[in-house]
Amino acid sequence: MKLAASRRGAAFRLLHHIRSVSVHPTLNAQPDPKAFISASGRLSATFDILRRIRAMRERALVFIEHRQMQYRFIELVKSEFGLDRVDLINGSTPIPQRLAIVNRFQRHLEQDSGFDLLVLGPKAAGTGLTLTAATHVIHLSRWWNPAVEEQCNDRVHRLGQAKPVTVHVPMAIHPVYREQSFDLLLQSLMQRKRRLAQSALWPMGDTDGDAAQLQASLAREGNEISSGNPVVEAMNATFQRDGIELAQPEPDGSWRYS
Repeated sequence: MKLAASRRGAAFRLLHHIRSVSVHPTLNAQPDPKAFISASGRLSATFDILRRIRAMRERALVFIEHRQMQYRFIELVKSEFGLDRVDLINGSTPIPQRLAIVNRFQRHLEQDSGFDLLVLGPKAAGTGLTLTAATHVIHLSRWWNPAVEEQCNDRVHRLGQAKPVTVHVPMAIHPVYREQSFDLLLQSLMQRKRRLAQSALWPMGDTDGDAAQLQASLAREGNEISSGNPVVEAMNATFQRDGIELAQPEPDGSWRYS
């Protein structure tokens, strides 16, 4: 109700706050690493994905917008996977250091050293980098504009990529709100903008209409708790809302979204 009654400037601030909370509800908390990870549905799913990538001895790019989460995430993955080094490219990374980080990561193409990952800020690393040593892209946090997300994915889909690439989008689903959960509403907004892009009608930047649509969607009341699986019901409803053929979950609990 507070969001629905907010003026545009206040609504933007509230939506950005919700977007931050959807990544982690207590980013400033200092519990033990396992408690910190389990407090976030997105973070928990991301570590599940990374465990599978490690089992395949492959590499991943992890895009995180929030600076504080970038640094916290690096410490978490170093502890969880026993990595001595996890590099970061964001807006504060000098160009010579970026080149050194890219070269170090790309050396896996010459001498495969198994599982590795690189953390990047989506705006800072969205263009100009070739990181074909990775075969997985994880969007822990998402920007409003799918063009930014596509530019991030293109860091791996570059000349010289010889392997299939998987893009992972971890999402948190509320057991009551289900398809009205913020992450699924944002996913539907991104899908709508991608369809407009294919029709050559998509505005390349963020628009007031994007925030207004999310504001109106979030203001709706949640659904009653049903006896079914809330995740399955939420994903099926989201597929229907986005005009996508219904799909069954993969054995690892993920859904293939196209």
